[in-house]
Amino acid sequence: MSETISQTATRLLRLVIRGGRKLVRDPGESTLILRMAAWVSILSLLVKIQPLPRALQIVSVRPPRDSQNPSVETERRLARAIDLLLGTNLLIFKPICWKRAAILHRYLALHGIASRIVFGIRKGAEGEVDGHAWLEIAGKPILENTAPNYKVTYAFPSHDVCNFELSSLTTPAEH
Repeated sequence: MSETISQTATRLLRLVIRGGRKLVRDPGESTLILRMAAWVSILSLLVKIQPLPRALQIVSVRPPRDSQNPSVETERRLARAIDLLLGTNLLIFKPICWKRAAILHRYLALHGIASRIVFGIRKGAEGEVDGHAWLEIAGKPILENTAPNYKVTYAFPSHDVCNFELSSLTTPAEH
């Protein structure tokens, strides 16, 4: 137990030192990461007390009606910031796809870019169920290393209800 606390304290100290360096070198990105950290905290709390669709509704914002064409550089900058934050793998800041998608969805909208969070599941090689969440713009996945190959169960924003029909997982979803 004390070893785990010691390891966590050491990781936290390293994080503070790296954060201090980041603040000096790039105060704009540091501020963005701190704001994202606040929203990850809020989202993490909300999913404990609200259904996921309601938590996503609270955390998200609507992009302006005249949404911009996506700027690849803006998308990458925002993705890099949330990946740095969740990559700390400390407390609630763990690289979890649905948290990443929800926070990126919010910040893309704040930059005038409309996106959609998509949740999917598939059967793994040994029959286990595997899930993933990602973002789409105009029906195409963004900020993913590989194209998601999952059966879509829910998308946000949406008026549809979640579809958890595990029996239909034999055919992967087409994107």
